[in-house]
Amino acid sequence: MGAAGLTWELVLVDDRGSDEPWPIISELAAQDPRVRGIQLARNYGQQLAIWAGLEAAKGAWVAVIDCDLQDDPEAIAKLHQEAIRARVDAVVVDRGEWSDSAFRRAASRIFYRLIRLFAGIHLQNVGNFGIYSRRMVDMLLRFEEQEVFLPLMVSLTGLRTTQLRLDRSDRLVGKSSYSFGRLVRMAMAVIVRFSDRPLKFSALLGLLFSFLAAAASVYLLVGSMLGAFTVPGWTSLVLSVWFLSGLIMLVLGIHGFYLSRVFAEVRRRPRLLIEGTTFAPTLPAKQ
Repeated sequence: MGAAGLTWELVLVDDRGSDEPWPIISELAAQDPRVRGIQLARNYGQQLAIWAGLEAAKGAWVAVIDCDLQDDPEAIAKLHQEAIRARVDAVVVDRGEWSDSAFRRAASRIFYRLIRLFAGIHLQNVGNFGIYSRRMVDMLLRFEEQEVFLPLMVSLTGLRTTQLRLDRSDRLVGKSSYSFGRLVRMAMAVIVRFSDRPLKFSALLGLLFSFLAAAASVYLLVGSMLGAFTVPGWTSLVLSVWFLSGLIMLVLGIHGFYLSRVFAEVRRRPRLLIEGTTFAPTLPAKQ
């Protein structure tokens, strides 16, 4: 029995990072059957590693926590108590004050603002740390997308959630792998995966410039008939061609992002592959 009078299990996922944790995970699992290890076939990234853990977890409540221990494991009991008190299916953590560099915090704020601006999705200062009911986990696992993003998909279930503010501590080892560029790429992937707002924006942009082009055509036609234009405007013509060509490429690029996501989905490849586990039988990843 756990400290709070609850039985527990610990699912550790090796995302094939450079620190090679699998021997340690295997040793811990051999010492205590409540420790269960999963080794992915390659590095899939944080979100899919979380998904592998969710698929293996069997508890009535599932807590998700990163291995860097910036989030306090002792707070899990507090999250569970809050979930029971508030009668919700998930308690997600508002990260409050955290000690990462000013650049890292600014990058995180830009990440959430990009999602809010281009996807219309309002996520607060939340991460993956939280506790989720079995009903919430089962509903999350019904999503079949190749790409996942836990904080957003929790809100998409429609189940009741609440937030609890907990400040983060210093990172004990290593450093964050989320550079500014990676956060921007992740934001764009989330935007394209969960919103069609960029497509609507590109259509409105095309409509706006079509209207401006029609107005300019009328203006130039009337000006020519009245003799107002005697010298052709080479510079304005070239600049207009360059600008509109760039705009066309931008719109095509936006559509290309969506097309690539459609291509990734229709290939129906496994979302992730598991190389091994410390428990039998080996569980294949859900597709």
